[in-house]
Amino acid sequence: MFVVLLVIVLLISLAVFYTQKVDKSIESQFSPPGKLTTVNGGVIHWQVSGSGPAIILVHGLLGNSRNFYELANILAQNHTVYSVDRPGSGFSSRMTSTPSTFEKQSQMLLEWMEKENISEAALVGHSMGGGISLRMALDAPEKIRAVTLICPLTTMLKGGAGPLSMLYIPNHTARRAVSKTIASPLRVAMGRKQIAQIFSPEPVPKDFAITVGGLLSLHSRHFYEGSRDTVSAQGSLYRQSSMYGNITCPVGVLYGEQDLILNPKEHIQAVVDKLPSARTHIIADAGHMLPMTQPALCANFIEEVLFDSEIACA
Repeated sequence: MFVVLLVIVLLISLAVFYTQKVDKSIESQFSPPGKLTTVNGGVIHWQVSGSGPAIILVHGLLGNSRNFYELANILAQNHTVYSVDRPGSGFSSRMTSTPSTFEKQSQMLLEWMEKENISEAALVGHSMGGGISLRMALDAPEKIRAVTLICPLTTMLKGGAGPLSMLYIPNHTARRAVSKTIASPLRVAMGRKQIAQIFSPEPVPKDFAITVGGLLSLHSRHFYEGSRDTVSAQGSLYRQSSMYGNITCPVGVLYGEQDLILNPKEHIQAVVDKLPSARTHIIADAGHMLPMTQPALCANFIEEVLFDSEIACA
């Protein structure tokens, strides 16, 4: 028994050491490129580019503002583009006591808008960022002039979200233990396969790790916060999905036909059932990571939704 316990302690110690090594390696390759704004419950990291009407880009689970690198550059030709790290993601921080619900994330991002004097903006939300963008449109209709959803999470999941299902760890102590021990070794070992699944059927961009910030998702803190987001999502969606009909601004939903993470039909229908006028489009032979694999098509669709908002205001 003593030998077994000794082996277990040794393995745990090695896992902790390996995780710390991975974290330090990632931290040495990245630094916050934007600004930091303190809000109730944490700090929001954000970047801005371009000029014109404001657009705020809200990334998905385990993502960060760099995920919109190319899309932001396209949109910045005609708009002031704000790329934000959601609470707990990228270089944004979230207190342990701060809820990870969509309601709280919406509140924090709306407070950031107020502090940075962004009186009105269009939202672009990818994946889980789509669900949070819908929450923002419900919470502050006077500030949101349009919502474009790219492969969004809009309704409660009936099954797992592919390789991201491993993030569902309801117990706080277990979540903390996993993030500090086995999460990094497992994800490093399985990383290439999992990333390929998330992008499938499209190839993973060559610059995904650094330029697009993919490597940041392997940090233990991001696993921990991503797990918190995952556990909160179902309840958040249960509370908000029945209220989508109250959204007053134009909404558009763009999906990849072969998305392996979220079911396009289910998540489009959850919006269209409540907002029959919502603009929808499906891209053939495309997957879940459209902001990175199809930035030009995403930008065109965003402009179409913004045109709808101009007509609505005319």
